[in-house]
Amino acid sequence: MSTLSSGREVSRSRAGSSRCDFVGVEPRTGGSRRSSNILNSPVQHLLKEWAERPCPQMDIEALPPHLLVPGSNSPVRIIDLGGPGHKQLVSIILPWMHVAISIGNEVTLEQMKALIFGSIKRMAHPQYSIQAEDYIFRVVTITGSSDLPELTDLFFEEQMLCKVEMTPAYPVFFLYEPDGFRNEKDIAKAIGNALGYPLIQLESQIDEEHRDCRVKLFNEVELAVGSRGLGGTEHYAFPEDDVTSEDTTCPQALKSKIESNSLAYHVYYRTQDAEKANDDSKAKLVVIDFMAEYTPTTLIQKALSKLKETDEPADAFILQIAGQKCYLTSDEHLLLNFGTVRSNLEDYRSPQFVLRRKAIVFIEYPPAQKLHKPSYVKAAEAAAAALTDDGGIISLWDLDANLALRPISCSKLGAFEVETSISAYFAVFVGQVMLFQCKSFKVPTHNPRWQSEFMEFELYMKDLPPAANLSISLVEEKANKKKPGILLEERVLGWVNVPLFDWKNELLQGHHTFNLHTTPVKGPGVYNAEGQLGNSDAKGSPRLMIELFNWQRRVRLPPFEIYSAFVETQMKWGHIPVPKEVPKNEQALVQSRVENILRKHMNSEDVSREEEDYVWHYRHFISVVVPDALLLICECQEMWKSRESYGEVYALMNDWAQLSHGVSLLLLGKRGLDPTIRRYAVEHLDGTLSDQTFHLFILPLVQALKCETFACSALALLLVRKALSDYRIGHKLFWILRAELADLKHEMDLGKGDGQFSNQFKLLSLILEAYLRGNEDHIRMITRQVGMADRLTQLSVMLKSFTKDVATKKLREELKRNLSHFEHLDSPLDPSDELGELLIDRCKVLGSAKMPLRLAWRNASPMASTWQKNYEILFKNGDDLRQDMLVLQVLEIMDAIWKRSGIDCCLSPYPVLPMGTKIGMIGVVQDCATIFEIQSGGGKMGTAVKSLETSFINRHVRDHATATKDYLMRVDRFLVSCVGYSVATYIMGIKDRHNDNIMMTNSGKLFHIDFGHILGHGKTKLGIQRDRVPFVLTEHFLCVISKGGSVQKDSHDVVKFRQLCVKAYLYLWDFRSLFVSLFSVMQGMQLPELSTKADLEYLKKALQVDVMTRSDAEQHFIDVFTDAFNGSWSTKTNWFFHTVKHL
Repeated sequence: MSTLSSGREVSRSRAGSSRCDFVGVEPRTGGSRRSSNILNSPVQHLLKEWAERPCPQMDIEALPPHLLVPGSNSPVRIIDLGGPGHKQLVSIILPWMHVAISIGNEVTLEQMKALIFGSIKRMAHPQYSIQAEDYIFRVVTITGSSDLPELTDLFFEEQMLCKVEMTPAYPVFFLYEPDGFRNEKDIAKAIGNALGYPLIQLESQIDEEHRDCRVKLFNEVELAVGSRGLGGTEHYAFPEDDVTSEDTTCPQALKSKIESNSLAYHVYYRTQDAEKANDDSKAKLVVIDFMAEYTPTTLIQKALSKLKETDEPADAFILQIAGQKCYLTSDEHLLLNFGTVRSNLEDYRSPQFVLRRKAIVFIEYPPAQKLHKPSYVKAAEAAAAALTDDGGIISLWDLDANLALRPISCSKLGAFEVETSISAYFAVFVGQVMLFQCKSFKVPTHNPRWQSEFMEFELYMKDLPPAANLSISLVEEKANKKKPGILLEERVLGWVNVPLFDWKNELLQGHHTFNLHTTPVKGPGVYNAEGQLGNSDAKGSPRLMIELFNWQRRVRLPPFEIYSAFVETQMKWGHIPVPKEVPKNEQALVQSRVENILRKHMNSEDVSREEEDYVWHYRHFISVVVPDALLLICECQEMWKSRESYGEVYALMNDWAQLSHGVSLLLLGKRGLDPTIRRYAVEHLDGTLSDQTFHLFILPLVQALKCETFACSALALLLVRKALSDYRIGHKLFWILRAELADLKHEMDLGKGDGQFSNQFKLLSLILEAYLRGNEDHIRMITRQVGMADRLTQLSVMLKSFTKDVATKKLREELKRNLSHFEHLDSPLDPSDELGELLIDRCKVLGSAKMPLRLAWRNASPMASTWQKNYEILFKNGDDLRQDMLVLQVLEIMDAIWKRSGIDCCLSPYPVLPMGTKIGMIGVVQDCATIFEIQSGGGKMGTAVKSLETSFINRHVRDHATATKDYLMRVDRFLVSCVGYSVATYIMGIKDRHNDNIMMTNSGKLFHIDFGHILGHGKTKLGIQRDRVPFVLTEHFLCVISKGGSVQKDSHDVVKFRQLCVKAYLYLWDFRSLFVSLFSVMQGMQLPELSTKADLEYLKKALQVDVMTRSDAEQHFIDVFTDAFNGSWSTKTNWFFHTVKHL
């Protein structure tokens, strides 16, 4: 008999056996102990299943049916797998055969499993997997006082074989597919399809930190799934319309509009059979007079009483908005406060509803499947249960010394001059606050080695803040030969920022080698404190080895709970002064000065040390009266110099007053790295943002994720929890994260990095995985959307080689061939839009440079004909849509603020969704045309001449009106939409405005598209910017606003328009810190026009961040309006030349 061993064969006597311990072995015929004497019934049943397993058949001449080792002619009895430690003989039972192995007992179970499957590849069975990751070890053990053996699953595979508790008399391991294995594999495959790469590829690259994060994210999924609504209108995917106001009565202006235009509620009723078939042909309309006090239930009751054709009770129905997958069910709000209803009324339209039967609707929202717990979570739970405290950890507060370190050597410096030297600079930062710094002595660049003692910082170890980062810069110095001792040049060769505590809150100690970044530093000095944390991924980057003092034991931060008790004790003993109340007669003065310092800080002005000390002195008063000044306190040096100081602020967090959303976002940016402060900011957003408003902040919060020091954070957990509480939030988060992944993957494909996933890529992937595991019922819909996007990408690439007409023909042929992949699914742009039948004859390729695809679907929602019969989407391949998404997202926030303030500017923030690198979708606004297209009715020369004619837009509006009353409605829509876009484009600095990117709907709404230039970055010619006005206000627009009359600055209509613009501006001025914060955080998108502090200066100036009173802000915008009014001639001239250019 022979033994399979690593690299050699050992001959042994064949005496005593002609059998093999693999497959095809007949049961023993001799006496043996009955299994019932040693095993309980589950084990006995398992052995019986194994005995009756399907076995492979092998024909071997002149030998009994044994399996042979490849390359050998002798049957095998034992497989020697080697490995460290004492040899252990173990029996391994697989579903189709039995293996006897010899292996070192110091290998891990994961290693043993890999060795086993590596040795039996040639012995596979077609009905079973041969992949190691598809199996789990199960072992027979005796636990407790019972003498009966039990079966124990070993999910924790990082433990060594010698640590496994087994029944000594029966060392048997079963390898089996765990319960739910097939389901888990299916889920993993679906998640991989949604991510765009196999999940196993991610699993092979994540380290211990990301494995821990993965488990914590799933634990958050369990909590979210357990607490969310599961059925009926409480179902987490049930699409309820947003509530945009809290009025208890109808505002007088809206009431007048309703009465003068006889607006009413239109309710459609269909029979039960028609509803099941989604047949609208025989739907009956019921008109209900408008009453401000109506709720959804009231309207249902009124409609049913007026119908008199059904005896079904009112509580059997719910209201659906006609043409949309959106419902109104909450009786806590008046109908007129729902977003869609309010917008319809403000837009002179009667709201349209459909009566839907709950029993039919709720079929689409069944209770979610039971959440499947993946094997990696079970493994983590088993590891935690087996974890023992070895006593090798001490608290940071047990150390009695200063922080000490030293440089050792550096390499990969590239080309250098002989007469140069280098020094290593070290500084400890918390965010942008430098605590202490030190510098090594110089060494020659050609021999960069330091033989030095440890350098001590003046920073006591007990006082080291949890968010302390070590910033290192390697600086080359070139001496001046003519003037010895004077430096000629100082150049930073590389830099790196490293947290002094890791993700387990343990101190960095001992030897470490860092790959340095070579990008320019942004200060202060030679440091790049705002730079990313961690090593550079670039190939060939400089390397620096340093040593931090080694305490010979693991050092961990004290638990957060200890700080409050510590501060209380220190106050008791007088080591921290007890705060004194600010006298009432001084409170207004203190508040005013703190607010002025905060305003100064928000405007990027330097805050003096004296002002810092002033803020720090009044920290207790600030925590109650000026909570937003937490932003200032976090950047006070005094706060981070001792544990007493930052511990006191931590304690104050328990009672800190409510922050504004803007400051919360800033605290989650690059300047706020302390985990306690960040957690507080997240808790504030969680407590103050409803699901209806949270979706507006997903984009900046995803950018804030990039500022997290470690993988698992309160922000990551919040995003997962919110995504699983509301399907629309989850849908939006999925596509934003997937687009970020695509951009990161594109960078890897371009060769940036070593081919490994970056930490950011891993984190975003883990968040998506967690969301999809908690959203199992909807994975199929998401993967269908992903599949559609992938097919459209391939199609768009193929069609670029054809002319426009041929490409359209080819497009339609391909769509017909793959029709099932494009029909009957939720729109990626908005899950409330149901894409029904694909209207192939209306699909085409547009003639612009990137040849976008224009696709059309029938609206599958009930009574779509009353709202929007079809959906049209542009699929673009070649344009970066991220900036457009940013602008439109901010437009939505502005729209929400205005509506909450009682103004509806009739904006048209069409949906834009980046789906990958320069790939995405744009929702098409129906029944509209560009100003250029409106001009184009009179031939080429007529088009150019019309751009100089003031009245052509007004004439277009009048031509589409059915009567004078209808014309006045359209003018009013034009006026309010012009107000919204005038103010919005000014604040965001949207430039390059011409008659090809300003559009108007047939109903009179004006809106802008194509936001390629923002924050004042306009096109220039010969160094002169083309856009010379703060926003577009041409005589064409003023002619419509003046209802075709003469345009006079002091006319009633122009004055009304100006007043509305000022009012809209002031409502946004009240939220100026929010907009500055939004754009600051979204610098993480790395857009060309939003990447530096200077880019934000335009926004701060437009929003008058440094202005203290509303009257000053009002005067500012009046001046801006005057400039725009007086500059209308230059816009008209630009339009003329733009028109001539494109003829």
